[in-house]
Amino acid sequence: MDPEERPRHHDDLLSGFDEPDRRSIELRGFFASAIGASLVAWELAFDYGAYHTIFYSRLFQIFVVASVMLLGSLALRRQIKVRPWMFAALGAPVAWLVFRAFAPSAGNERWFRILDAVLIGLTVLSLPLILWVLARILAPDYFALSSRRLRVVAVGIVAVIAAVGFLVGRFNDRVVTCEDFVLAGDDTPANCAKAPPPVPLIDR
Repeated sequence: MDPEERPRHHDDLLSGFDEPDRRSIELRGFFASAIGASLVAWELAFDYGAYHTIFYSRLFQIFVVASVMLLGSLALRRQIKVRPWMFAALGAPVAWLVFRAFAPSAGNERWFRILDAVLIGLTVLSLPLILWVLARILAPDYFALSSRRLRVVAVGIVAVIAAVGFLVGRFNDRVVTCEDFVLAGDDTPANCAKAPPPVPLIDR
């Protein structure tokens, strides 16, 4: 139904685009994709802005995603077709974690540092491909959008949210306090703001 033909009291967001037409289905996919990607982008950007690093938990998540894709592809090799270079890309994060797990005592040796750097580099290079495959699987609605404008707008919104997340993380002392980080179970960034002392109820 055309927006101009809908009742004046109708609200697409409140109704969740419940009309059974293609327009509503596409817009629902647009918002679902943009919201899901923005939540991830905000968290990554905020952490990088506040702590200037990517937490180890994110690296573990990359390992989990790559492992599921790798093991699933091997288990279903008779049902799906996966090229050898894809197996190699998925194997990079797995090889890095296995190497770290079984060679921890050699951390100060030169060969260890060189091989570790190579595996980290391969993991970073494989990351865009892994994220692309993950998006294709988890956000098919985005790739089904028939309008190029919707796809561009969704990416633009995610980019804006990520930029705002980085800035809020970088200047977190203007938004939250050190105590907020502690209450959330997080480490306190170097530039976090101390909470002001409580105002006494009785002036002595």
